[in-house]
Parts: sequence; structure tokens; C-alpha cells
Amino acid sequence: MGRHHSPETTAGRDRSAVRTVALALAGLTVFVLAMVASYSGAFAKPTLHHLTVAVSAPDQIVENLRHQHELALNVVDDPAAARQQVYERRADTAFAVTSEHDMTIYVAGGGGHSVALAAETVGQATAERAGLTPRVEDVAPTSAGDPSGTVEFYAVIFISIGASLGAALLGRLMGPVRTPATLGRRTLSLAAFSAVLAGSVTVYVGPVLGALTTHTWQVFGVLWLYAMAVGGAVTGVAAAFGMLASVLLGLFLVVVGNAAAAGPVGRPLLSGFYATFTSVVPQGSGVSLLRSISYFGGHGAAVPLATLGIWAGAGCLLAILATAARVNYRALYERRAEWTRRHRGLLRSRLVPSAD
Repeated sequence: MGRHHSPETTAGRDRSAVRTVALALAGLTVFVLAMVASYSGAFAKPTLHHLTVAVSAPDQIVENLRHQHELALNVVDDPAAARQQVYERRADTAFAVTSEHDMTIYVAGGGGHSVALAAETVGQATAERAGLTPRVEDVAPTSAGDPSGTVEFYAVIFISIGASLGAALLGRLMGPVRTPATLGRRTLSLAAFSAVLAGSVTVYVGPVLGALTTHTWQVFGVLWLYAMAVGGAVTGVAAAFGMLASVLLGLFLVVVGNAAAAGPVGRPLLSGFYATFTSVVPQGSGVSLLRSISYFGGHGAAVPLATLGIWAGAGCLLAILATAARVNYRALYERRAEWTRRHRGLLRSRLVPSAD
């Protein structure tokens, strides 16, 4: 006899399907609004909040600069030292009085085109007030294929998407991390996928686009480490706290992390909220590390390199601890089951009367 559904049952299922679709679309709408709010809040109206300036100038100029609260001054002895601070990424810009009539403004286009323009604006105003002629020198210019200095930002945020989705796909195909063997396979698979992802992007931004054409192997290493940091964090959080936690981490990285990466506008122009996360999220460290290697001879690479290592290491540690906990729980469960079987058999042998 065939199975029949009453009209009430069919209507209930239809209402449930409509409710599910409505909730999914509402969630997607909230996500889109969050992305719009995040990016517009970070990039729409860039305002100078904190600019580190190396200064080699007379005391009167230094004192006038101290009254500008958005500036942090590093007073140095000579123009060469001021220039070196910019190249070593210890300062965002430098103002140096190089003669009786000139003031050189040292900027770094490789650190962000918007930051360089903001520094140039502040420097020109300072020179005009002092009656000096401003001259601009870019100590870390971008390449012809990346005049705005944003290729690093786009490479990093799109690798974020690939690494996050790749880690989720590996989890779906290979199953959750429950045993050391599964953990090993997932780690090797993630490392191989990260290498393919980093290699593809390195080839595109280098030989194809002509943007990041120097230090190719270092660029590949940075992108591989970055993909491992993101994918490893997603994998570790999923192993330790479940799929929902990894989804929330992914949403945080996409909504807040991408905006805090300080790509199009640079950290000195970000609001305090996003500037706080720039050195914390992997995106900010990835962009900073790529710029250090491509334009600053490796200067300023230590902190972002350590940050990416922490993200990757934390994900690996969470996955290992979660796997060890499951293995220990399984072993304990099996020992308890064996103990129960033995004692149950012993009790039965004592309770059952002998045939004699």
C-alpha cells in the first residue's frame, strides 16, 4: 500500500521550507550589510589618525610638529638617519631640513599610496610654514605593475577566501579530525593545497601582472605561510570547538580582518577600531610582510612573520589537543567497557548456582 500524505502534512513541510529559505536569505543579507559597513567604515573616509614621523630639523619646526596630535615624532640627528628610519619601517615618513631653503619629505610608496600622499600633504604644510621649499623623495617606490601598492592587499584577501574554503572542503571530504592518522593526512593535504594556491598567485602577481617581480621565492613563502595560517586556524578551531566556531572565525576574518588589513588606505589612516586589529589578524600581517619583502629589503618583517606563525601554530595546537583528547577518551571508554564485561562475567559466575 502506497504512502499518502495529508494536505496538512504537505502544508507544514512547505511552511518549514519557506521558513528555512527566509532565514538563510536573512542571514546572507546581514552578512552583506556587515561587509558594506566594515569596508565603508574603514575605507570610505580615510582620516589621518596616527603618523610616525622621523624629523631632522631645527627645534622650532620640531616643536610645531609636536602640537599636531596625530603625529608621533622620532627626532634624529641628520637627514640620512631620517631617511633610514623610513626605509627600515620605523617611521611612516620623515621630514629633514637639507639646506637653508629646502626640506626633503621622505615617503614610502611601497608602504601604501594613501599613506605616502598623507605624509606628503603634512610635510608640504610644514615646509610652507617654515618658509622652506618642499622636495619629495620616495625611498621605497612601488613597481610599474603596482603603482597604487594594492596588489599585496588583493593577493592576501583572496588567498584568505581560498584557504578558508579549502580547509572547509578538506574537512568535508576527509571527515573530521578524530585520529592522528586523519590529522596527518589533513595537515599534508592543507600544506600541498596552500603551496598550489601560493604558487598560482605568485606567478600571477609576478611574471603575468608584473607587480611583485622581485624576491619571487620569498613572496611564495609568505603566501604559503599565510595560507597555512588561515587554513590551519580554521581547521584547528573546527577540530576543537566544532563547525559553527570555525564558521564564526571565518566570518570575523572576512568582515573585520579584510578591512583591518590596511591595504588601500594604510594603518595610519584607519580608525582606532580597525587599526587595533591590523597587527592581530593574519590579513594585516600578510600585507605588511609582503610589503617588507617586496619594497623594504625585509625590514619590518619580524613582527608580521611571528604573527602568522602564531596563527598557524595555534591552529595546529588546537587540532593536536582535540585529537589527543578524542584518542584518550576512546581508550578510556574501551578500558571501562572491558572492565565492565569482565566484572559482569565474574558476577554472573558467582550468582549462578552450580549444576552440582
